[in-house]
Amino acid sequence: MALTLQQLQANLDSINQQIAGVVSKARSPDGKEVTYRPMAELLLAKGNIEEQIRTYGGKSDSKSTLAEHSRGYGHRGAYPGDHRS
Repeated sequence: MALTLQQLQANLDSINQQIAGVVSKARSPDGKEVTYRPMAELLLAKGNIEEQIRTYGGKSDSKSTLAEHSRGYGHRGAYPGDHRS
């Protein structure tokens, strides 16, 4: 069963509170009590919920940019003032 956007946001808010150290137990929107686990699991769950929210309704408005870097070794003048032979 797919969760509504409001349920996803409530779950995300709950996880954010746990990450901030506010609570160790919470009640989910459907009435179930949740006891939180180690930080690594919380961060994984948070990422999963955020991805579900981004792709809610089958659309993804996620915009990712990958950076490519080069040190310029072997390229004369790769950086301003770089005058290696």
